[in-house]
Amino acid sequence: MGRIRFESTESEVHFLNPMKEFNEDVQILEIRRDPLLGDTSVFNPELKDKAQIFFGSCDQELIDRLVEESAKTCFFCGDAVAKSTPRFMPDFSSEGRIRVGEALLFPNLFSLGTYHPVIRLCDAHFLKLSEFTPELISNGFRAARQFISLAYDKDPKISHAAVSANYLFPAGASLVHPHLQMIATPLPYSYQARMLAACSRWQSDHGSSYFVDLFTEEQGGPRYIGQKGRWHWLAPFSPLGNNEVMAIHEDTADLHDLADDDLDNLAAGIAAVLRHYETLGHLSYNYALYSVRHEFDDGGFRLLLKVITRQNLYANYRNDDYFLQKLLQSELIITPPEELAEQVRKHFKG
Repeated sequence: MGRIRFESTESEVHFLNPMKEFNEDVQILEIRRDPLLGDTSVFNPELKDKAQIFFGSCDQELIDRLVEESAKTCFFCGDAVAKSTPRFMPDFSSEGRIRVGEALLFPNLFSLGTYHPVIRLCDAHFLKLSEFTPELISNGFRAARQFISLAYDKDPKISHAAVSANYLFPAGASLVHPHLQMIATPLPYSYQARMLAACSRWQSDHGSSYFVDLFTEEQGGPRYIGQKGRWHWLAPFSPLGNNEVMAIHEDTADLHDLADDDLDNLAAGIAAVLRHYETLGHLSYNYALYSVRHEFDDGGFRLLLKVITRQNLYANYRNDDYFLQKLLQSELIITPPEELAEQVRKHFKG
């Protein structure tokens, strides 16, 4: 048995169910604890077949209308992107922006961090999930790697970064056009800070990286999805969000240190996960890649990507984060991680 403890508890809920003529109904709840942070997630098997109540179906007519209307004023489209997006100060970047293929990186108009660039991912105003090709995704990360190199050169205090995606309005995006956002700061934001502190404790107690121990222990198990290059993909035991898949890099904690092959393999894995999300009927998603400058890492952390689905897009859709997630910081599991991993493996083959 490994050092990582996968803990869960079960509870029975009894009530008189009006849908069963007020006969007694019994539901079994499973509460899982994240092995690193202790965060909890809740699984009620009765909800699994009722996911439609929570997420509904994407309204294609509404989506088509939103895409058409938003394209008319989109400053990420066509010639507008060169005229309407900010540029870096000349002493930071002589070219003002960073371009890699169709990806274009530039400063955010309303910064939420010491450095907060936006990466317009592609020319297309809208993509189905299966249309996010590995090349498009990889180009976005290559632009992010180029930016972090500049930031490190200009500012020795920059120690932590995250590259994140918000696709469509349910995921928090204000624009339809596919894009990424990047935060680079002298301190980690809350969730990343908690992970780093816990990884440091694990490193001190065990003399090894928690995340290396995690993918090593999970390999061959029901939650392990597969390996692409030096990335290990799995469905976490106690997920942070719906249909969560995570990727762990074997060796480094720093985006700056990644080779082109690392970025290509990361992008291929993300594209495979998004293809699976499309088969589930989802369209909106978030992901985040957490990075630590190697001078500030004690060896306990590894580059980590987390990707989740969000609420489907239809008229009067509900938000899929409510008191349980925002105020109790506990996630609702609809599909068990072991089942999700089995499904996603099919998209990793080849």
